[in-house]
Amino acid sequence: MVQPRGNTASSRIVRLMISNWAFGWAVGFAGAGAVLISNVGGIRELTLRSDMMLQALVLLFGGFGLFFGGVVCATAVMLLPTKEENESRGGGGKAAPVLLPAYALARIRGPRR
Repeated sequence: MVQPRGNTASSRIVRLMISNWAFGWAVGFAGAGAVLISNVGGIRELTLRSDMMLQALVLLFGGFGLFFGGVVCATAVMLLPTKEENESRGGGGKAAPVLLPAYALARIRGPRR
């Protein structure tokens, strides 16, 4: 029995995660490309002159893509609104206190001998 696909909350979250993960991979690939173009630490020459160039490029682009994909996806999930945030928009809460610096007087000593 096949159920029709609805626009449920779980499918929206999955789409959000996949799209942000793909965006993070694109940012990571751009970052890895920028590292190669700017030749930080001579990595471009080391990579392109190596007999293991393909493996080095896969590790560089894969590492950047995996890192930035995870960061962007996790940030998108953590920034989702919660029920508490939606309910508290009506106001009625207390304002946070303003913290001011505390000044302390100190005596200036003369030069040491």
